[in-house]
Amino acid sequence: MSLRTDRVRITGSFKRKEGVSKEAFDNFWLNEHPKLFNSLDIVKGKILKYEQAHANEMVSKAMAESGLVIAPFDAMATFEAASFEDLMAVFTSEEYRRVVGAESVKYFERGGQMFAANFATIMDN
Repeated sequence: MSLRTDRVRITGSFKRKEGVSKEAFDNFWLNEHPKLFNSLDIVKGKILKYEQAHANEMVSKAMAESGLVIAPFDAMATFEAASFEDLMAVFTSEEYRRVVGAESVKYFERGGQMFAANFATIMDN
């Protein structure tokens, strides 16, 4: 088994802004954020895959009650590209900051966590 050499990923974990309801946050994250993100020319040219995860509060609560440590985030996104340079070009672009970043700060707390990784798919049924 080996790590893929044709793609890399950055995964980000985010918290919703205080005062923003879960419904408003989830609506923005699922319906509005992808439209903004996917509208950018740099995204169309560099991003190969974009996936979202939305926290399930009931399951997280049950897992916490069973003694597991639960990450304190409301959302996660995984972005794939051919290289870390491509990913960084997207997230540091003026276009991204102006269009996506400016809208996202209405819903997200600053200080999300990012994780850059080479990866191997171990199982995919």
